[in-house]
Amino acid sequence: MRLFSGQYLYLFSLEFILFGIYYLLLSTLPIHIIQIDGTLATVGIVMGVAAPIAAMLIPISGYLIDNWNDKKMIAIGLAFNIMSLLFMPLIKLPIFFVLVDLTRRFGTATTSTATRSRILEIVPQTKRGEGLSVFTTSHNLGTALMPPIGLYILDRYGFTGVTIFCILLIIIGLMIVKLLDEPSRFIKDDRRDLNNTLSISKFKQSLRLKTWIPPLTLLMMVVAFFGCLTFIPLISEERSIPNYFSFFTVYGLTVFVSRLFVGKFSDRYGREIIIIPCILICSLAMAVLAFSYTLITLWVTAVMFGVGWGCAFPTLLALASDYSFENAEGQTQSIMSASFSIGTALGGAIIGLVSETFTFEVSFLVLAALLMLTLLIFSLDFKSQYLIKTKR
Repeated sequence: MRLFSGQYLYLFSLEFILFGIYYLLLSTLPIHIIQIDGTLATVGIVMGVAAPIAAMLIPISGYLIDNWNDKKMIAIGLAFNIMSLLFMPLIKLPIFFVLVDLTRRFGTATTSTATRSRILEIVPQTKRGEGLSVFTTSHNLGTALMPPIGLYILDRYGFTGVTIFCILLIIIGLMIVKLLDEPSRFIKDDRRDLNNTLSISKFKQSLRLKTWIPPLTLLMMVVAFFGCLTFIPLISEERSIPNYFSFFTVYGLTVFVSRLFVGKFSDRYGREIIIIPCILICSLAMAVLAFSYTLITLWVTAVMFGVGWGCAFPTLLALASDYSFENAEGQTQSIMSASFSIGTALGGAIIGLVSETFTFEVSFLVLAALLMLTLLIFSLDFKSQYLIKTKR
């Protein structure tokens, strides 16, 4: 079975559209909220509150992906995005953006969970790492291309123009969904029922630490990484670092290149061999960033973040899939999506609170220590799994 099939390219295109819109709105929605007399506090509430609420709903979509139809769940997630976009230009009170942003985030997580589940279905089991690592480069392309386009449209045609552009992209996405094959994982008479899904044996297995190591590790890394990413502009302005926006260019290029190669390596030598150094690199990057006062040191942290986060994210997704039960990829990936959503909300909040009381330096060092704790937990689990294997 070849890796890059037509179905793979369709799913890649869907993920690019989905996260392109996500990052486009991430750059334009805060500006629009300020333009309609919102405040920075309102922006923080809108962008931060919806994520953890959406995270609690995501496992529902994971169950439906596994037990109903992942193709239809991709379409439903896109429909949720259209629904939120239709209401966005009509909102005059900024605080009401919490409701539409919650709808949008749930739709994005639903579609992304379903596309990842389908990718894991169509790629060979021995190439899961490569399949996921190349697949997640669609996020990098969305990050690089869509925010500038969104800001241009916002400047020329206003926020209504932004939403119309996004809706047109989603319509293209829905047309791509029609090209996807119908799910082949289940035959009607073979479909798992609720009793099987919640069987006592599987419930006991799900309580094992091993099953929760990937989402826990992802949560900690997202808290640290996205917390720092949010405050890069602020600390750069405070420290008078020129051309600091080049940080994101260096970071994006590093992530893109690293993901093209890391998947093959993890498939051949194991996920843990990638993840352990990546956690350490990200922890060191936090420490370097804490004392970065020049553009060069900022670029160094960008490369470290790019390698650490860029390689760790798809590898953790693959590791979660390795630990997943049969025919439960949707539920497994939905938990990973929930961890991601909660982490993005907590990261900025933690740095904001600690920085208010102490300094940015203390904030980043706290996150570096958090990652070292994560490394310890992950390494102990890796060691226990290794000992079990050698005893056999």
